[in-house]
Amino acid sequence: MSQEGIKRVNYRNEKKDLDFEVVDIQLFYSTRPKKLLEKAYRVNFWTILYITEGAGVHYVDFKAYPYKKGDILFVQKNQVHEYRVNRSVEGYVIHINEPFFYRVEGFDGDIFLEYVDRAYGSPLLHFDTSPGLTNRSLMDMIYQEYNKKSQALQVELIASLFQSFILSLRGQVQGNRQELKSRDYDHFKNFRRLVEDRYMETRNVEDYGQMMNLSTKTINQVTRRITGLSAKQFIIERVVLEIKRYLSQDHLLNYEIAEVLGFYEAANMTKFFKRYSGLSPKEFRAGLDLKI
Repeated sequence: MSQEGIKRVNYRNEKKDLDFEVVDIQLFYSTRPKKLLEKAYRVNFWTILYITEGAGVHYVDFKAYPYKKGDILFVQKNQVHEYRVNRSVEGYVIHINEPFFYRVEGFDGDIFLEYVDRAYGSPLLHFDTSPGLTNRSLMDMIYQEYNKKSQALQVELIASLFQSFILSLRGQVQGNRQELKSRDYDHFKNFRRLVEDRYMETRNVEDYGQMMNLSTKTINQVTRRITGLSAKQFIIERVVLEIKRYLSQDHLLNYEIAEVLGFYEAANMTKFFKRYSGLSPKEFRAGLDLKI
């Protein structure tokens, strides 16, 4: 099946009104039909597999990644993945929906997004996830807090714990560094850094090509190979995410956001946002639950 024919899956969390979910991996397997889990889907959210015992295999962009105890597998938004149900493996499945990056006060989503760039070369990274170590303790606490029934869910606490979890992984990568340092990955890392620094100034792929001394064809090929998006789509998604972040701060007016993000007029930003998100800024704000 071609990647174009793969069905997209949106985030759903029927039990909690939260754009973050952590589930015991065996509970996850037992509550979803096996034939659906083992089918390829392109996800509109991020998925993390955190393996504490056992071994298995997971498919990302049609490539098999065997995993074992201590492995953490990152599936990026827009990537295609499929499970292979394994009744002996232990660990957690984490889902993160984009609004988690701008709806939770105090959470710095860039810490997560910048860190998982390391997974673009290979989604599988190896750590020590033994009980008592910092990353394992934090993940266990996230799971316990998420599943508390006796008190209201503390979203900010979960976000703080998750941010600490990502920070605890820094410097512990034991994966295939040669693969992570591939030329494609280096080009993409440079492109992503430039987009992060300059997206308020330009959204033209040609401009980034000149900065990188690369053709737009090369940038598109690299970006599509790693993220499943064209370079233009990648830039657009970054800008849309930033607009959403600002719109979630209800004290900012549209013209103020437009000025910060480099749009000449608020009307231009509104047209851009509606075209690529499907909602006007007013509609987006109306749908936000600002209490979360």
